[in-house]
Amino acid sequence: MNTLSPAEIARPVELKVGSYRPSNTRSDGNLCRLGGCNVSASGEYRYPCPLSDSKEISSVKIDRHNLRILQALQTNARISNLNLSEQIGLSESACLARVKRLTSERYIREFLAEINLDKVRHAEFYVNVALKRQDARTSENFRRIISDIPQIVSCVKMSGEFDYMLRFVCPDAADFNQVSEQLLANEDAAISRMTSHLVIEKTKPFTGYPLELLFQD
Repeated sequence: MNTLSPAEIARPVELKVGSYRPSNTRSDGNLCRLGGCNVSASGEYRYPCPLSDSKEISSVKIDRHNLRILQALQTNARISNLNLSEQIGLSESACLARVKRLTSERYIREFLAEINLDKVRHAEFYVNVALKRQDARTSENFRRIISDIPQIVSCVKMSGEFDYMLRFVCPDAADFNQVSEQLLANEDAAISRMTSHLVIEKTKPFTGYPLELLFQD
């Protein structure tokens, strides 16, 4: 019997992504886990899933295949790897490897579900905020305070007359008034002025980034 050296025992085993079909897949069709991805009984990879975060993968070149993968996934993150590979024109293993690399390099940050707010009672507001001071401690306090308010679903820092723009999603206008007044009265938030705007209609909902333009040389 051959004896392995300590160096050979410690050597990592490299598996080619997508080249493995699970031999212990359950016959009831349930998904099993392989390399961070869901695999069906037929061996089909599915999204969404937390993909590889390996630090050994080199920088990704956004060629036409990677661009089409990003365009497809930003509009339908639930697409199976089989359908995605057919749409892109690659083999399943090559397509999955590209998705894993794009995710590892953070071109794909995460897979999320978009909730249809039209199905629930809500009022949406955009609020411009100007701070009393511009020092780092004031900004840090403001960011800490708004991070603890669940009705504030996003915040961006801006140039110009105001410092930040907040997006509120509340059950109704009364809840927004209460939350915004409490925020304005909070001395640690150091807010000098706020202007609010009620969303009447989403004239053009977000449907994805113009990736073909953004990745132009």
